[in-house]
Amino acid sequence: MDTGEYNRTFYSVIFNNCNAAKYYRIQGKKIKSALKLFESHKNGKILDIGCGDGFISSLIASRTGAKMYGVDISATSISNARKKGVKAKVANIDAGLPFGKEIFDAIFCGDVLEHIQDTEKLIENANKMLKKNGYMIISVPNIASWYNRGFLLLGMMPTWVESSLRSYTGNPFIKEGAGHIHAFTKRSLSDLLIMKGFSIEKITGSPLLGDGSRSRWKERLWNATDSFFARKATLASTIIIKAKKSK
Repeated sequence: MDTGEYNRTFYSVIFNNCNAAKYYRIQGKKIKSALKLFESHKNGKILDIGCGDGFISSLIASRTGAKMYGVDISATSISNARKKGVKAKVANIDAGLPFGKEIFDAIFCGDVLEHIQDTEKLIENANKMLKKNGYMIISVPNIASWYNRGFLLLGMMPTWVESSLRSYTGNPFIKEGAGHIHAFTKRSLSDLLIMKGFSIEKITGSPLLGDGSRSRWKERLWNATDSFFARKATLASTIIIKAKKSK
């Protein structure tokens, strides 16, 4: 199975009615943190790369006043995004994006870079698609999160990176992988963006919330602990970066 087919299947399942609610619950604080980084763009255009069912795109539209565009590999997700008013297209991001130069005021790329083959190509294309002084907001899982450091010390596989697309091995606490073929730290993502013509405006960390599958006290303990470590981006579950086009 290639990564494109894996991602198409994976995200078609995630963004059905049942699993989407669980996904947005886990990602709740990340979404709020990312939304705060957007500026007002009344009558502007914003692209959501990996828009899924368009839920986050619609929140960005409400906050910024912009017209939202989206791309995603899942045709089912794109259909749902269009129902939310997103001008969405089916696209395999690794094959390129169907937009011209200097189109968008901003680009959101939420938890996408870790899934695609050529991260540099995507960032280069984003730079070209942004207008002068446009910016990109990116979120990625942090392989150097506080618990991943502990897993590695114990000789276990960290979360957010897998040895295989088909099976997850190497850590008895993790039941399944997430199709990640690249891993990021705060520094690695920052360096990559600067190398590709961006300047870093803001870096923040965000926790992942419990999905409701544990007991109430375990959920509260996890949420409190991960939120505490998220105060320092280098230890957070998720890294969020706002980067402005500089050339």
